[in-house]
Amino acid sequence: MSDTEDLELEALQRQLDDAFETTRPRPGFEDELWTRMQAHRPATSRLRDAWLGLIAGLREVPAVPMAAVAALLVVIIGASLFAYSGLGRGGGGSAGTSLAINQAGPQSDRLAPPGAFGLLPGPVLNPSADKSAGSTTPSATQPGFDLANSGRFTLVWKGTFALNLPAAPVFRYQEPSTNAADQFATSLGAIFISRPAGYLGAYDTTEFNVLLRRTVQSPAHEPSFALLPLKPIAPIDAAGGPTDVAVVFLAQHSLAPMWQNTPQAVVSGDQTDVTLVRQFAVPGYGVAYLIDAAGDRSGLEVDLQGNQPIRATGPLPLNLEPASYPIISGDEAVRSVLASAPPAAANANAPVVTLTTAELVYTLVAAGDHSFYEPAILFSGTFSVQGKTYDKRILVPAVDPSQRSS
Repeated sequence: MSDTEDLELEALQRQLDDAFETTRPRPGFEDELWTRMQAHRPATSRLRDAWLGLIAGLREVPAVPMAAVAALLVVIIGASLFAYSGLGRGGGGSAGTSLAINQAGPQSDRLAPPGAFGLLPGPVLNPSADKSAGSTTPSATQPGFDLANSGRFTLVWKGTFALNLPAAPVFRYQEPSTNAADQFATSLGAIFISRPAGYLGAYDTTEFNVLLRRTVQSPAHEPSFALLPLKPIAPIDAAGGPTDVAVVFLAQHSLAPMWQNTPQAVVSGDQTDVTLVRQFAVPGYGVAYLIDAAGDRSGLEVDLQGNQPIRATGPLPLNLEPASYPIISGDEAVRSVLASAPPAAANANAPVVTLTTAELVYTLVAAGDHSFYEPAILFSGTFSVQGKTYDKRILVPAVDPSQRSS
């Protein structure tokens, strides 16, 4: 090989060496690569490395007082356990020991086998569901007439109701433990105070008194929380009015519901009651509203004085187990509601209730350690007594009678 060729090869080699030495990845590539590598590592390894990094950092700062170091370690350990437990972000855990949010309405492929919960107890309405038309408070008993005695009505159906679904989901939850309640309160920054009778616990933050209540058997009410301010809360500015004020307040305190809802607001003077009405998804039907023991739509409520929150109450986040159950048709529901009152001939002097509307709803059925959200059909109408008009509501279980214990 000639000297000229050797010189050319040496020159080419130097050019290649210079090129490799000066070539670098695009800006941010190394950080992106490291992030991807970390994301594929097990969570336990990432937690261990973070812990070792924390210890190494503390060793490099000997001036930090030991008491402060101990307090910091307690906070870090608690935060790490909270993050990996899934509490407050839809994570896993036993229904009896966790208040993990899992309430958004499962898909049909997540349902347990049909009838998995066995025979179900039937839903009932509180007798005080009879109200003066347009009123939000129970009506007074008229002389010689007991509004709570539905057997003294003659029922007439003058509406239309089509319901032709083979089945609908039933949701079951296990009664939360005091440990689960304490975890929920801790996630709000509250400390334990006491356990009043009928409550899971009473807690305090710097701003609120927090009460967590067990399931109430009668009238049925799910486990719930109540936030009662210990001092006035600063008004919240929100462009959308009271509903947005309530939503912002709930978001600020990590209480925004994960389940489907629709807002409704009732205004009285400068006070507004905002309710995020809970909805359950029913395949083939759409959404069905949750009602309380009086037949009113129910959910999470925020009471406002102007733009200032003064109270918040709502259901505790619970793990709900769904199972499919056969339900009755619309025609069967109408026959069932008409059969719930004595025949007109035996009720000659009883008021005539004209039922005009019906809808598929969900209602709580309290049943000890496990309680249920069950589908039902709510019939509504009016009747008159001594010149005064009243609303009448009658609830018919939607689950097929063969799947009910009562």
